[in-house]
Amino acid sequence: MGDEKKEKREAQRIFFSVEDDVKGTFISPDSQKGSLTGAVINLSESGVGLVLSKDETKKIRKGDYLILTQLNGIKGLEALTNIKAEIKWILDNPALGFVGCGCEFHDLPEPMREAIQTFIDSWSLEKIG
Repeated sequence: MGDEKKEKREAQRIFFSVEDDVKGTFISPDSQKGSLTGAVINLSESGVGLVLSKDETKKIRKGDYLILTQLNGIKGLEALTNIKAEIKWILDNPALGFVGCGCEFHDLPEPMREAIQTFIDSWSLEKIG
């Protein structure tokens, strides 16, 4: 019985460390909740993984929608703005000083999808070479 764990994701992802200083700024469609900024730890054309301060996560819940308004720290992806993202999971381990969060992009325009894939392809070549 060789049940191997299979990757559920279809899109190729790239990973960042917190030291890479890649940041995503999001707003809630509910303007009362304001904005939140987190460290981007992974990115694909299907979504983004974030590390947030525990204070930031008081504003969000699984299933909420956010709008990515700004991505800082990645040259070539400055045009990624106004992207709708759904919070798919939140990992809040009391032993950690931060919270992990996974967001799935919705209605990503094709030019933005292509820009992410081009960046991932060049990033992968750079890391190999």
